[in-house]
Amino acid sequence: MLKFDEDAYRGNAKATYDTRPCIEKAADAAADQGFSNIFFIAVGGSLAILWPLREMITQISAIPAFAENAAEIVHTGHGQLHRDSLVITASKSGDTKETVAAAKWCSEQGIRVVSLVGADDAPLAEYSRWVLPNRAQNGVEFQYMQLFLFVFRLLQHRGSFPAYERFADQLRHLPENLLTAKAQFEPEANRIAASRHNEPYSIWVGSGEMWGEVYLFSMCVLEEMQRVKGKAVSSSEFFHGTLELVDKDMPVFLVKGEGSRRVLDERVEAFCRQYTDKLTVIDTKQFAMPGIDDTFRWIIAPAVSSALLVDRLAVYYEKYTGYDLSRRRYYRRVDY
Repeated sequence: MLKFDEDAYRGNAKATYDTRPCIEKAADAAADQGFSNIFFIAVGGSLAILWPLREMITQISAIPAFAENAAEIVHTGHGQLHRDSLVITASKSGDTKETVAAAKWCSEQGIRVVSLVGADDAPLAEYSRWVLPNRAQNGVEFQYMQLFLFVFRLLQHRGSFPAYERFADQLRHLPENLLTAKAQFEPEANRIAASRHNEPYSIWVGSGEMWGEVYLFSMCVLEEMQRVKGKAVSSSEFFHGTLELVDKDMPVFLVKGEGSRRVLDERVEAFCRQYTDKLTVIDTKQFAMPGIDDTFRWIIAPAVSSALLVDRLAVYYEKYTGYDLSRRRYYRRVDY
């Protein structure tokens, strides 16, 4: 596979799953202390990977769950955010200024923060009651695995996810399954990027637990890293404006999930098959996940999507656009 080290990937997978005891210990402590609601607070791609967790909580639990932008929360506050709240945040670098500021703001008010962070001595860790150590050098799917362990352990304590032990045990199979999925998707990633990298505009669509992935790839990868112009829209909102942009030459990318909102994705798919010649459907359901129960597939679907898009499709866009995925014009390069 292009720009991919399988040995390093397997090492990252082991390092990630080895954090399970520490993550469960943190979740147990948070559950023992109690909480009235959960807030997911971050910015950019880190907020995008938290959105699916909020979505899952609201579907299977009565726990109030919110997702807020870190740059906004310190200015506006939130009527439901208080000392009985549990804040979950994430920053790979651990020094994202908006996220650090939000964690500091919460800490100063006695609000407990748990952070998924790549370095124990990072500024974000200083303001966190619990730190979940992100040991993987790369791979958004590994962040998902750790968030799954923490959040669904909490839900087990609240009686909302009694299948936690089976789910957590089966997560150990996810990386090898994703390796197979990446290899299967590789030719398609090359084809998509070769034919679509120089389109003047494209539309990215998804819903529910997949919305964060659609947002992340279209903004954090295509816009930020590849300077590719486009729009992200949810499947439910697609028919309230965006559909009028569709013609036979408009590229539409539909990322289909496996949860209850899949029917909304299928509605978009049926429409686009009639009115554009440039529809691309990326469906996680097409990829086998042996060792993982079908009942858990809708939960892991964002991780599958991330493995395909952020890992595979991104490097092929890089190949054809010539823009290095590691370089920016402005982000972390100039003051703003």
